Amino acid sequence: MSSSNPAYRSSSWSRSGNRLRSFSSPSPPRPGSARMLNLYRAEWRKVVANFKLTSFLVWIFPIGLFAFYAVMILGSLVSGTLQIGVDYLGSGQWTTDSLAAWDMLIFFPANLFGRMLPLAFMAVVFAGEYQWRTLKNIVPRTQRWKLLLAKMAALVSLVMVSMMLTALIASLGPSIGHRIHGLSYGPALSADVIGDYLLDSLRTALIALISLLNIVSYAAIAAILTRSILGGLLVSFGFAVLDATSLGFILLLSGLLGNPELINLYQFTPTFNLSNLHSWLFRGQAQQFITAGTAPLTAEPSFWISALVLGAWIFGLIGVSLWLFQHQEITE
Repeated sequence: MSSSNPAYRSSSWSRSGNRLRSFSSPSPPRPGSARMLNLYRAEWRKVVANFKLTSFLVWIFPIGLFAFYAVMILGSLVSGTLQIGVDYLGSGQWTTDSLAAWDMLIFFPANLFGRMLPLAFMAVVFAGEYQWRTLKNIVPRTQRWKLLLAKMAALVSLVMVSMMLTALIASLGPSIGHRIHGLSYGPALSADVIGDYLLDSLRTALIALISLLNIVSYAAIAAILTRSILGGLLVSFGFAVLDATSLGFILLLSGLLGNPELINLYQFTPTFNLSNLHSWLFRGQAQQFITAGTAPLTAEPSFWISALVLGAWIFGLIGVSLWLFQHQEITE
């Protein structure tokens, strides 16, 4: 006798009860990409569900900017002083204001402070898994490298969504405020303007994504090494500050050793190469770096050199975090 679905069911005869019983064969294994996607979805839902954490460390950027513009615009309807303040909202170009919202993840000194909240968010999520002992229930059922990569992807993508909303609000807020009071605020919408804006936004978001991949690695390594939220925050902050202020340390070392050419070490830092990528993409030339009283860089790294250096940093840091996580005793 055949079953209704011969591909997945079969029949057997039970001697004890002389009954025909059917059973299902095991479902075919899902491909690795499907398992990774399921892990990513699980991590995304888990992180988003922590409303207090994401509100104060992730959504604070778009919510805070929206609240600021709302107060200024609504206040300008009843206050002459605030109406004058609306004149100074933004740069006068909605495209420039939108792109500038990403600067906190890319350029020094904005990245010194702008990356701290996303970094704190990532460090708390990673270290919280240790402090709250939830990894013991997850690790035995999942390959560790897949779990860590899925968590990294979920954290980075959530911050990217927050920054996209921030960039959108940064362009709409001043535009609405100016238009309410009959003030000009360009550029005028056209196919060319929108096309150029979308291309520039894509370029800027790509550089910001690279920056986030760096700091999510800092957070993961710090959490794995310390296994505590406080320790993870302090160590990851230390990594980020050292990265953002690397120029100062190099200048200090150069002065102590009396070797001005040591300034060229700055070309191998993530902060410089993020700025250099941005310069090549938007100005078609290398980052012009000159500091008073010091020797200028003796080379101008190309776009591909900076991409290679950043790739080495990203793959190196993620590789270190995966190795540490893979060889760590968790189920003790």
